[in-house]
Amino acid sequence: MVFFFVWQRVAQDTTTILESFQNNFNILFTYSNIAILLLLSILNWLFEVLKWKTLVTHCSSISTRKSLQQSLKAHIVSLITPAKIGEYGAKALFFPAPMRKKILFLTLLGNGYQMLVTTVFGYIGIGICTYLLFPKYSIYYLLTCILLIPMIYGIPKILDKLRWSIKGYSWQRIRDFMYTIAATRKQKALLFSCIRYLIFAHQFYFLLWVFQVDVSYILAMGLITSMYLISSIIPMLQLFDVILKTGVAVALFSWIDVPEIAIVSITFIMWFFNVVLPIIPGSYFILTDTSIITQKSISV
Repeated sequence: MVFFFVWQRVAQDTTTILESFQNNFNILFTYSNIAILLLLSILNWLFEVLKWKTLVTHCSSISTRKSLQQSLKAHIVSLITPAKIGEYGAKALFFPAPMRKKILFLTLLGNGYQMLVTTVFGYIGIGICTYLLFPKYSIYYLLTCILLIPMIYGIPKILDKLRWSIKGYSWQRIRDFMYTIAATRKQKALLFSCIRYLIFAHQFYFLLWVFQVDVSYILAMGLITSMYLISSIIPMLQLFDVILKTGVAVALFSWIDVPEIAIVSITFIMWFFNVVLPIIPGSYFILTDTSIITQKSISV
């Protein structure tokens, strides 16, 4: 459905837009632009690796290289699962059986921090878009902000009173485990989540600049953060996440009359640099994993 929506929007004036894109391809993608995109993708993954290393140190001390290997291997597994569920099982298998439940909690915490950052920036972005593009609806945005304040403080208290669990994992158990993690470690993980978010959000903005999209920085960031929030709450296989993000981005940027082919190209490039390219080193780590080779030789 999302694919049909994107195709319908792009097909409205495909010939003219594609000709313009092809004529400017060499101007848009210079060596310097590609180098900047690659650098931002590397930084994006670097802070993801540092975040995982920081969290997992609560259970086991690992090197940055080991954290990189685990993050990229788990990334490959998560590509074929909705909402990156496969990442939880993959990371747990890197550790001895007695530690796996704690590793699941730590993976949940890391992804939770990333989702928290996405939600906060995304909600601010929605406010920016509302104020700049639909000012008459600003009052409704302010009302939702007022309503959210008691909800933020009230939900944890409600969860404390409820007695529910999923396969033995209750809110109380998760809360108690979080208390055992050092505050400085949690703060560093949250900081790395923020930095990582700002990196790929500005990578998207850099591509808007490359494609010569005429939009102010504030409005562009409002649209970008809104896009990431909306697309993050819809579960989808990460391998096809580009389709979802493209559909949301095309819909949002249509408010400022940005050519659809430009948005489709930007979301595809973002997906290629941040999702597809990491598969190459991740595959190398999997193929050269001596533990896997040993297990295979034993089974034979």
